[in-house]
Amino acid sequence: MRPGDAIGICAPSGPVTPEVLDAGLDWLAAQGHPLVLAKNLRARAGYLAGGDDERLGDFLSLVRDPSVAVILCARGGYGVGRILRDVSATELRAARKLVVGYSDATLLLSFLYTCAGLSSLHGPMLEREDVTPEARARELALMRGEPAGLASLSGRPVRDGVVEAPLVGGNLKLVEASIGTPWQVDARGAILFLEEVSEAPYALDRALVHLREAGLLEGVRGVALGQLVRCESERYPGASAGEAVREVLGNAVDGPIVEDLPFGHVADNHALGVGVRARLDGARGELMLLEPVVEVDS
Repeated sequence: MRPGDAIGICAPSGPVTPEVLDAGLDWLAAQGHPLVLAKNLRARAGYLAGGDDERLGDFLSLVRDPSVAVILCARGGYGVGRILRDVSATELRAARKLVVGYSDATLLLSFLYTCAGLSSLHGPMLEREDVTPEARARELALMRGEPAGLASLSGRPVRDGVVEAPLVGGNLKLVEASIGTPWQVDARGAILFLEEVSEAPYALDRALVHLREAGLLEGVRGVALGQLVRCESERYPGASAGEAVREVLGNAVDGPIVEDLPFGHVADNHALGVGVRARLDGARGELMLLEPVVEVDS
């Protein structure tokens, strides 16, 4: 994203909260890039941000707008999986726009990598007002191809080892939802990163077992775990979300595992590049991107 390039905003999933969206747009406008707002950005149809045709049309309008360099999803929720069948991987590949989002956008980011061969950015959207300055600065740096975006993230070591491999993943339930689709997350030979919100330990266990039995964990080189937000259980107080995840992954995946990394459904949601090479150091508890998410002029 060069000076003068625009950031396009659309809502391919759930409906936005107007005042929160406005606060995010005000912040974006202050960063020196023009904004292009999709026609139906503020639409609402129950739990969706407008009908499928409206959301699809908005996304494609930004893909086709030559002034737009980055497409930022306004929020997650649910809905992007309903429109992906009508998106052309060939068109996305030709347009080469950087798409940014997380949560429900996991499916879109996986589509970009698996079907179109494009990297993307798993990072903050405009669905919350409390994103930390550090997280926002990292995301902008990665959009612009600046070295500051490649700083290592620190978590808690679970299993030793060092691997360098492409980084793929996102929200656990959405990674699970990709199974059997053309955009299924392909984690063979990759570092798998996962985060989750509002899922009890048994539900995390069930989703990971599904990934294991579907073969999605085969060939995974290492695992980077972000934040498990509101995932503890009042009904089963003896069960821990972290323990459930560590147990399944520890037995299913070889290689380093690091947990409690600063990404996911939290204010300090540090952006990650999907499909770019990264280094996971299990002993140091560190994850670092080894290359930019975007092409950088030499």
